Amino acid sequence: MKKAILDRIEDGKAVFLLEPDNTEWLVEKTILDEAIKEGDVVTISDTNEISKQPQETGDMKKRIAEKLEKLRGKN
Repeated sequence: MKKAILDRIEDGKAVFLLEPDNTEWLVEKTILDEAIKEGDVVTISDTNEISKQPQETGDMKKRIAEKLEKLRGKN
């Protein structure tokens, strides 16, 4: 099983960044669950089934917000 982040959707394709090296993986947008949005963390099974990971997405967004706040405080 792989972990990835939905980076963007362009030209009808969903572009995922696979962990750990941020390799791009493209799939047709039409196969995505409508609940999966840009910035969401997902797992990808060996059969390419994509599942949203809401807890991990929330944790990641919280870490990013904290880092941004620190950076703003330094300026």
